[in-house]
Amino acid sequence: MNLADIHPRLAAEVEAAKAEIDAHAKAANDNQRKTLQLPEAVKGDQKERFQVTWFDDVDQSTAKEEILQGVLGAGEFSLFVAKPGTGKSVLVGDIGCHVAAGKAWHGRKVKQGLVVFFAAERKKLTERRVAAWRKTHGVSGIPFVVVGGKLDLTSGAIDARALAATIKGLEEKSRHKCILIVLDTVTRTFGPGDQNQSKDMQRYVASVDELTRATEAHVAAIHHSGWEGDRGKGAIDLDGAIDVSFGVTVTGSGPSKVFTLACTGSNDGEEGAVTSFRLDSVELGTDTDGNVTTAPVVVQAGALPCKTDGSNLKGNAAKALESLRVAIGADGESPPAGSPGFPEGVLAVTRDAWRNRFLADAWGKEPKAAEDTLSKRFRRAVIELTEGNNVSSLGQWFWLDSRTLADMSGH
Repeated sequence: MNLADIHPRLAAEVEAAKAEIDAHAKAANDNQRKTLQLPEAVKGDQKERFQVTWFDDVDQSTAKEEILQGVLGAGEFSLFVAKPGTGKSVLVGDIGCHVAAGKAWHGRKVKQGLVVFFAAERKKLTERRVAAWRKTHGVSGIPFVVVGGKLDLTSGAIDARALAATIKGLEEKSRHKCILIVLDTVTRTFGPGDQNQSKDMQRYVASVDELTRATEAHVAAIHHSGWEGDRGKGAIDLDGAIDVSFGVTVTGSGPSKVFTLACTGSNDGEEGAVTSFRLDSVELGTDTDGNVTTAPVVVQAGALPCKTDGSNLKGNAAKALESLRVAIGADGESPPAGSPGFPEGVLAVTRDAWRNRFLADAWGKEPKAAEDTLSKRFRRAVIELTEGNNVSSLGQWFWLDSRTLADMSGH
């Protein structure tokens, strides 16, 4: 006997149950291909997660973009390491102020943009140093911002993303693209992780990568070295992640104390001394008891007038200057009389002619040297020579001015 016959009121429920069973069975036996549905958050992240450059496009962006000529590259990660009391925070702040102001720093060109100095320690002291710089240089309204607060770059990427979002707001307010972020210091922005543990240092590096990816800015981290040695404290993973590292050393004492900034490692640049400086004290005001408040400013030390004969040059710059002299002697051309921008009677060669002479001279001494390596040397040498007023240029043409020719002829 059928259950529905015994209890007619259950007939509708029985039919509904049978239909549900049939539906489940059909779903279980359905062998048709299904499309994987990704969460919307994952879809959005995929758009920016990978950067792809095709083989034929790699030569479209080979020129390195810099925010501080010969020192800091755009979008890189640098580390300034030194013992406490060596002026590294003052120095990096000085670099940042020059970048924000668009002012050449120790004879080196800068690219102007927003600079964000994250003062995780001693924010008020950092502000006083900025005030001293402003008083010394007499500028105002530059896109330089001191940011304080807690920053944890090892517990995850949350704080890196939060800082990136804050920077986006600062960009809108200043109407300048952020090109430099200073983290002062690694220790105070590390969070609860252990700097000596590789896994924690890798998390720190991942957060810096996230910050760089979101802002496209250069990240400069200030770090303490141990009392012995010149490398930063903690796991070596940080050393492997940076593009360039710098150290600060000190000689002398008291008023004669001189600090030297040197590049101690670089993936795409030259190592060695960058500049020497001293710290001068600037009075900012007095308190109610008459005590004077001061803050230090960076002053370049030992800056000498540039010699046009090249005797002050070393390495590739000196070689390039000699190559230019030889190229002009062999293939120099005299511009038509009255050509605007050219000194009267000057002989000039094109950049390509100069470069070819430099390569030929270099291969004479280093026959196995790669052309790309020599080309990089040449580009840096051209910058150094033109910035140092050793050579003059107009468009593609380069020449030695009369003083340089006279000085070189005397040697």
